[in-house]
Amino acid sequence: MVPNWMLIAISICAGVSGQVSIKWGVTHVPPFRLPFSSILPAMFQSPMTVLGLALYGIGAISWISVLKRMDLSYAYPFFALNFVLIAIVSSFFFGESIPPIRWTGLGLICCGIVLVARGTA
Repeated sequence: MVPNWMLIAISICAGVSGQVSIKWGVTHVPPFRLPFSSILPAMFQSPMTVLGLALYGIGAISWISVLKRMDLSYAYPFFALNFVLIAIVSSFFFGESIPPIRWTGLGLICCGIVLVARGTA
């Protein structure tokens, strides 16, 4: 049986990887034009976008396993690590600027996760 913390880590890593893949994929296709019916085919022209959606699926399956085993009120705050990791990865891969106030907010998220983790499941 896979430990709960590993399922949470898989879900978070798959979600972050999925976001990065989708961002990479949609920035390398021609601009979308309305109507909406033309957006979907354009998105699927990029293998990175499709990979991102697949990674989301893996993350969702892992998260469902977490929810089956743990209290939602305990498990869900760990999901906030997605926000922290997305900021770090976006800065590294896409050169996005993270202002100090955003780092402060991300630090507060981390503090909250530590407090939740110290509780019992």
